[in-house]
Amino acid sequence: MDAEWVALLLIQKFQALLLDGEVTITNTNLRNQVQEATSKLNLLHQSIKVSRNEEQTERLLHAFYSTEDAADTFLARALLLQRQKLRGCNEAICQPFRGFKDFRIRFLFTVQIKKFMSLIEHDVCNNNIAGSSVQDGSIQNPRHQGTRRASSSYLEVGKDVVGLGDQAKELEEHLICTDENIQAATHELISVAGERGSGKTTLVRIVYEKVRIKKHFKYCIWVNVSNRVVKGRDVVLDMLKQVDEALAEAEESVFEQELVSRLGEVLRKDRYLVVVDNVGEPGVWERLQNVIPNSENGSRIVVTTRNMDVAAFASTTLQMGRLSNEESWELFLKKVCSAEDALSKNLDLSLITFKEKILKLCNGLPLLISLMGGILSMVEMSNGEWSRVIEDADNLHGDILALSYKELPSRMKPCFLYMGMFPKGFEVPVRRLFQLWIAERLVTPSSSGELGPGEVEVFLEELINRNMIEVARWRSHGIPKTCRMPGAIYDVFSPKAAAEIGLFYIHCKSNYSSGDQPSFPVRRLASYLSIKNYPSSDWYIRSLRSYISFSTHRGGMPAGEIGKFLNKMILSRDVGWLTILDLEGVYKPRLPESFQKLLKLKYLGLRSTSLESLPVSVCDLPCLETLDVKHTMITSLPGSIWTAKNLQHLYMDWIRFDDISVQVSSDSEALSKLQTLWGLSISQDSPILDSLFNITSLRKLALRFSSASQNRLNDWISKKLTNLQSLRLRSIRNLGDRGSIKLTALQDHQKLMDLYLLGVLPRPVNIKQLPPNLKILTLSMSQLRKDPMRTLGQLPYLNILRLLADSYMGEELTCYQGGFPQLHVLKLWKLMELRGLNVKEGAMPCVKQVEIRACRRLEKVEGLSKLTTLKELMLTDMPSQFANKVKENMGADVFVKENEWKSYPFLA
Repeated sequence: MDAEWVALLLIQKFQALLLDGEVTITNTNLRNQVQEATSKLNLLHQSIKVSRNEEQTERLLHAFYSTEDAADTFLARALLLQRQKLRGCNEAICQPFRGFKDFRIRFLFTVQIKKFMSLIEHDVCNNNIAGSSVQDGSIQNPRHQGTRRASSSYLEVGKDVVGLGDQAKELEEHLICTDENIQAATHELISVAGERGSGKTTLVRIVYEKVRIKKHFKYCIWVNVSNRVVKGRDVVLDMLKQVDEALAEAEESVFEQELVSRLGEVLRKDRYLVVVDNVGEPGVWERLQNVIPNSENGSRIVVTTRNMDVAAFASTTLQMGRLSNEESWELFLKKVCSAEDALSKNLDLSLITFKEKILKLCNGLPLLISLMGGILSMVEMSNGEWSRVIEDADNLHGDILALSYKELPSRMKPCFLYMGMFPKGFEVPVRRLFQLWIAERLVTPSSSGELGPGEVEVFLEELINRNMIEVARWRSHGIPKTCRMPGAIYDVFSPKAAAEIGLFYIHCKSNYSSGDQPSFPVRRLASYLSIKNYPSSDWYIRSLRSYISFSTHRGGMPAGEIGKFLNKMILSRDVGWLTILDLEGVYKPRLPESFQKLLKLKYLGLRSTSLESLPVSVCDLPCLETLDVKHTMITSLPGSIWTAKNLQHLYMDWIRFDDISVQVSSDSEALSKLQTLWGLSISQDSPILDSLFNITSLRKLALRFSSASQNRLNDWISKKLTNLQSLRLRSIRNLGDRGSIKLTALQDHQKLMDLYLLGVLPRPVNIKQLPPNLKILTLSMSQLRKDPMRTLGQLPYLNILRLLADSYMGEELTCYQGGFPQLHVLKLWKLMELRGLNVKEGAMPCVKQVEIRACRRLEKVEGLSKLTTLKELMLTDMPSQFANKVKENMGADVFVKENEWKSYPFLA
């Protein structure tokens, strides 16, 4: 681990102080000192990139953090003075005190800058670094820049796997036993054991996703566990959600033992497969095995582990071995994304030598092979570059994990390490990760000063291509939905990022001693447990910039301790330093009224918290960039949100601003940076209707509107929002009934990929009105009388088509030859008049999943069985006679899944 990227973040903070903006340095002497410190810090950054001196690294980190503290104190003070000025503070009263405080803050900042420059000069001289600046952090990818995309399908699992065929077959046979005596016996525990990086999880995932397995087991459940914190209740709730999501939601507030009872009631009825991934210690398994019911029906439990004491619990153990040289090289070629003849052509006669060295370094471990392939896929395919990488590996004593980190561009390193804040195995929503990276300034603004999504997407894509981050779930149209750090990589880098660099601190125990104090003051806190027992000393609280809570236990009790903790942290300074407050999923956290002191807050994540209101001061925070109150019970926001100058992402649940006084700003900067406006409800007389025309940078928009306001909204969308990527429109009448949608021409919206329309379409769909590059189309309540499939089938890039409730009122749907050339997913829901579905030969050549839900009159389905790419057919709330007939006609390679939606009257 090193300090190079910390230096980059500090350079960026200094540059922000020097920019012409609202918060900048006006004192000439101080400005000159910051400029000089920035230049010298650029030189030092180059020296610490090559330094392996741990003592120097720790000294520099302390200096960097102290200087950042001084800069943040200065910034916070400047923001406070601006706030006082805007509120008309009495100059005669405030000026004497304010002037003294200003002088003191500038003086302390000046002293810290001088002290810091002295240290920089010492280290630069010692390392003999010359030059004027560093241009580091760009993504160097000469072979794949702009061509290699991290895209896949959620139905494609194990496509790059090599050498696990025999073991996969053996595991599958253990899971599906034809001996009736064994089938009737108690559930069997099977362990898959092996060293770190041997492919245990990959093997089990391949078998878990097989159609044969899904057909054999009624319930398939996968849970990840971490040695650091294993909360039995959370594991049980996770399992229950995978079995019956509605029941899990209804029972979420009950105690652990009651949840175990509910889970047992469900699982004992049918055969199940439970995979418990990454069990590290016997004690962990001893606790978890008590929550899985004992079913004498051929159910199976699979445990993956490195610990042979855990494997000893199992009746059967599959021991993972290492790959042969031939298998290793085959896997390497897949990961480096090149055929052997192409390597031979570019690497001349050196390929044999390289091959021998790579196989020796990786020693048959799939993880190391994947990482080495990822590294070499990102450098120029030349003798010089490959020799350099292999030499670096030798210098690191063959530590491929360390080499993978070393080879990352400097600016990408903190983004990678940041993933270590999340619990092990936690599926991080890509949406959430991107916004956190941006708020933390781990990605930097473009030359225009805007923080667009482009750079974060490139960073994640490269981390995936380097095999350092894995995609946990794909969206149906082939882009990542959730991601995580692989367990073997997490075990190495998460502790180092916390202990050696002080990037974050993880609160994961109930009792603390003096020996637990980290080396650096806590700057980012990830709380896995209740914050109630977190230490209260300044070392743990005073320097906090980010607080993310993963303590989502409900139990019917609001998270009142969070409010007390935030209050304590806010009151530790006259202006709070907190930049990120992410409480997503925490049940009803109590937010303090002292929120107005969090002047530096950029990200406020309250999604799925069940909150009913916000402190009024939240919408007045000057630096706020993301406000997420989606999936809450918040029904109103202060009108001041419409004057925000830095807001980029606003997520709501159909909030109206009709009944409050809204001060619509005439300032052209108000909401000029807004990229996401999701969940806004607009009436005909809404006071914000006119102000919408000032918002022109939107990429994502979700509106619910009255039919009477549609013409003006259409004018805004068609003329002002040409950068839209996602658009959701819901039309309602005054009494809440479905309204009509007069679809505006969208053929000029080249970037619009996702379109959702809920409302009556008076005329048939016109292909010329739709965006030319549309990938996802959802229609609901459209009441189309004419079969739309011939028209929609002409969309060349359409991946997903959803025809939802009453979108089509006819009796027949026909997909014609050549139609839907790129369609992967087709969903037909609640088409009450539909009687026949006909897929002609040559239609939908790429479709992988079809779902038919509650089309109760559907009797005839033709052509589905001839779709060679179809992997999954879901029948939800369909008559059993229809389902049985369809299953008889489908091939063995298609998984036909029957679902039944249940409603629970006690579900709040």
